[in-house]
Amino acid sequence: MTEIKKTLAILKARWPEASLLIGLNVLLLLSNFIFGIGKLDLTTSSSLLPFGVHMVFIIVLLILGLGFLRTFYLEGQKQQPPLVLLRIGKHFFWRMFGLGLLFMIIYLVLAGLIFLIVKQFTSMDTSFSQVTPWIRHLCFAASMLILIKPVLLIPALIIVLDCKAFKSFKLLKQCKILNMKELVMLFFVSMALTFLWAFLPTPQDTMTISQYILIVCLAVVGNFIGLMIVVLAVRFVASLDLVYDEQISPSDSQRFTEE
Repeated sequence: MTEIKKTLAILKARWPEASLLIGLNVLLLLSNFIFGIGKLDLTTSSSLLPFGVHMVFIIVLLILGLGFLRTFYLEGQKQQPPLVLLRIGKHFFWRMFGLGLLFMIIYLVLAGLIFLIVKQFTSMDTSFSQVTPWIRHLCFAASMLILIKPVLLIPALIIVLDCKAFKSFKLLKQCKILNMKELVMLFFVSMALTFLWAFLPTPQDTMTISQYILIVCLAVVGNFIGLMIVVLAVRFVASLDLVYDEQISPSDSQRFTEE
């Protein structure tokens, strides 16, 4: 558990930024439950503004997270203000955005294929969207297990080496998944927590105060573990001392020096 202890020490030292990221993620989730972002009819003009605000919120949150990981890699436990995180994080935005879309497409396709295989061996006669939540979560979990190595390590490779997304896939073969047992263990814990969402209300349901409190608590725990996972992944990749000498732009360490 050495690496987990070191990761906890990092998050403790940089608690303002960690709290900001976790808090914004929870706020984003609550906005979906309270305002029903997923139910908006985008064909009407009245829905465009809240949807646009929601998307901007997601983009800012992603950039902050990328900035946090890059500054952690360069500066360790030194705290950084949000504006620095935004300035550093925007350098990686488009690569991570494109990578996220690619992973999402593959993830959904795999989940659909797994569901079709399950249907072949069971008596289910329903569509993927109408199946019980726990079966849907099981298909998504199996899909994520197939993608575990690229999902965990390719973003970390880009953050550490500042490499192009395509190049990161080639570098992936130099990372041995058996050498990151604590990272994989924490990833499995995170996946186990996601199964609890199958038994919680959805944004379409009417919820009580106690249910909101339960969702917030689960979201805080889940996001904290998620933050530990990405920090662990960056630490693991950094420990490999991989070499990549085709950086897209001057390194962030130079920017820190200049500023």
